[in-house]
Amino acid sequence: MDALDLSDFEAEVLRAVQAEGSVDIYDLAQAVGTGPRAVQEAVGALDEHRLVLVTDRGRQVRCTPAGDDFARKMISQVRDEASRRDSEQ
Repeated sequence: MDALDLSDFEAEVLRAVQAEGSVDIYDLAQAVGTGPRAVQEAVGALDEHRLVLVTDRGRQVRCTPAGDDFARKMISQVRDEASRRDSEQ
């Protein structure tokens, strides 16, 4: 799972889905500040990695258990990096 290479945008979408729980694709697009087509493409890539589950004819998105774990790891890494930078200053 750690070997996954997500784009920055895919990672942002995954974190947003994880934060929302189950989210409508249009609400997700608004949350990440872009159009629904770009979000649909990112969700498609995340679905291929089995990190999200898409239901309701592609309108509802939620994390799989693997996606939830992956998002938590990403968030933890960001916090660790921020703590290291703060301690170096």
